[in-house]
Amino acid sequence: MSLSTVGQRFRFDTTIYVPSEAGLHTISGITFVESAGVWQLVGDRGEQWRMPDLTRYDLAVRGPNTGLQLEAIRYDAASHTYFGTVEGNNAAGGYAFFCRDSLPRVGTAPPMTKFDQLIPLPFDNKGIEGLALGADSTVWVAPEAGWTTADSSQATVFFHRYTWSGTLLSDRKEFAYPRDRMPRLASSERYGGISEIVWVAKNRLLTIERFYDSQRDTSYANLYEVTFSETSPAVAPIKTLVFNFNTMLNGHRIDNLEGMAWMPGQPGRQTLVIISDDNGGQCPRPNGKKCQQTQLIYLSRERRTKE
Repeated sequence: MSLSTVGQRFRFDTTIYVPSEAGLHTISGITFVESAGVWQLVGDRGEQWRMPDLTRYDLAVRGPNTGLQLEAIRYDAASHTYFGTVEGNNAAGGYAFFCRDSLPRVGTAPPMTKFDQLIPLPFDNKGIEGLALGADSTVWVAPEAGWTTADSSQATVFFHRYTWSGTLLSDRKEFAYPRDRMPRLASSERYGGISEIVWVAKNRLLTIERFYDSQRDTSYANLYEVTFSETSPAVAPIKTLVFNFNTMLNGHRIDNLEGMAWMPGQPGRQTLVIISDDNGGQCPRPNGKKCQQTQLIYLSRERRTKE
């Protein structure tokens, strides 16, 4: 017997808008640290928090400032290792990294190993946002819009997969990924930007693709389940839409979706939590744009049993 969810759509459970006074702003990455029983949240302006329950804002503990523009975070409990991605600025570029025991902090220099560096960024505000750890000892990295400036005009970008030994990464392999296209938008948003990925099974990921239409001040986002071919990594993978955030949220609007993680301890179900970056929660925003909030979206699907 095996449990399968291949291609199964997610259902919308609920969404929560975190009140501004809770102080949880600019969140771009989320992971559950199972050994400590806490959620760890990171921001792209150096912030980090730990909290045992995502709905108990009063229990959120703010940690030392990392001094980094973190876009994603994952934790490998077996090796006590944090993985993350840093966007940086256009000239300095961005990178993925790993370090043991704790995240970097301002004023200290813990050992950090950088990999998949982007120097400079392909174009403005487009770095590495997708990061996944697999139960099969793999690490996956996905650029938001490609590895070079030339990628911005191409539908296909490449994900990188590594083998993780517990101390080192090896065996990097590239897998083609075709992005969505919205030709009515400006050139920098013509193709979907990959804002996060999570591991599902061997060579299978969930990916969030999003667009921002500045003229309409509207975000668009889809969740795909993607199965890559081990033997033909340059061939387009099987890509199945499993949730449309613009049509399946029962009328709720979406903000800047940035982080995604599995909820722990859910036998018989798979539950995702997706979190948005409120860009500091400024309200009102310039030029009459909509106010943004930190938003938590919960999606789930049953694990189907089959022979």
